[in-house]
Amino acid sequence: MKHTITKLFLIALLGSCSAPKKDMQVTVEVKDLKKGILYLERVQDSALVAIDSIFLGREEAVVLQADLDHPELFYILLDRNQTDDIDNRIPFFGQAGEISIQTTLDDYVTKAEVSGSPTQKIYSAYLQVIRQFNNEELDLLAAYLQAQISQNADSLNLVEQQTANLSKRKILFTVNFAVNNANSVVAPYLALSELSNVSKSLLDTIATSMSDDVANSRYGTLLTEYVSEL
Repeated sequence: MKHTITKLFLIALLGSCSAPKKDMQVTVEVKDLKKGILYLERVQDSALVAIDSIFLGREEAVVLQADLDHPELFYILLDRNQTDDIDNRIPFFGQAGEISIQTTLDDYVTKAEVSGSPTQKIYSAYLQVIRQFNNEELDLLAAYLQAQISQNADSLNLVEQQTANLSKRKILFTVNFAVNNANSVVAPYLALSELSNVSKSLLDTIATSMSDDVANSRYGTLLTEYVSEL
């Protein structure tokens, strides 16, 4: 009888400790991390808020969870209680299902690999091209500074024209990318984060191209409201 009561108590205890799975489960593995706290963050009321966390005392894979209606941008913050933890937040597009993030302690952000999120795959394709634009901008900036040092007015004018053209190309690429991916929340997200200062007509082009599901998402709703206010 005593053993039966003990067994029933253990079953009840285990049942009370097992929380139901949430919409998204993010498995995070940080190679060489021995101790720290991982936080799953999302933007709420214009501020980053931790919605799940876990303490690590050794190198291991852990799972962070969240509920969500549509895909949205999340962050994995690593806190080791050190003053040099500057680049310690991995952005990724989360969505319902199982997502895996693998990275290393030394290159926590730059070496992060996200799998299991089709939305993140679309966003990564955008970032890959944008990096090329950013590299061109850095080259033009170096050329502009050199022209200033040599006081070459012709070179300054040329670099300024090239910079303006590059900026236009970057904007048009982002607009076209958003329109071509109108069935993804990446479209309204890019409109809000990268194109907030462009003409209303360009933003309206993206807004009207969104699928019904995307238009009803958080970013889709924000974009529609923003365009209406312009």
